[in-house]
Amino acid sequence: MVVKPGDGYQPHPPATHCCREKVWDKAGKEIGDLIAYDNSYAPQALVGYVAYRLPGGDAVTLKVTPEVFNSLQAPGGSTALFTTPDCSGNTMFAVIYWPPLAKRYAMVTLQGYPPQTNATNAWLWATDPLPPRVIPGAGTVFHSQWGDSQTCQPYPAPGYTYTTPPGGYWMHRVEDLFVKFKRPFYIDY
Repeated sequence: MVVKPGDGYQPHPPATHCCREKVWDKAGKEIGDLIAYDNSYAPQALVGYVAYRLPGGDAVTLKVTPEVFNSLQAPGGSTALFTTPDCSGNTMFAVIYWPPLAKRYAMVTLQGYPPQTNATNAWLWATDPLPPRVIPGAGTVFHSQWGDSQTCQPYPAPGYTYTTPPGGYWMHRVEDLFVKFKRPFYIDY
């Protein structure tokens, strides 16, 4: 990570990631450390919050069920924005209202509806380390968004301009999690 002098960031000593419960895929491949369960579904844990390690070692927080990956902020409602008319490319602007206490933030765009049974792709998008919250610059026009129905939705001409707080974060496409991991996902009790 390149950090400009005077920006206030101070690297901490290396920390061990010991003794955490792990989340696995069907093939026995480790997905990541279980951070916590979503306790709103007591007494059986249906959703886990997972620290998923990106290439380079930083982690992002994902919600994982046996069948699907989700981000903490779901796409739809103009929260996953693209400057292309077909949601293509490797850059996305994500409006994340409450970012997690993490060095990097993520969003997952699922393809296929309903996602629990028909999702064929789970594209992971991530910010650079310690991203600033921004409002896109003047002249930035978004021509499509990833919608609630897990499909690309073009905006009618002339497009959509995001100009109001709270702003969001520029993200880059990382990988398709359904290519890397095989369902179902699980933990060992």
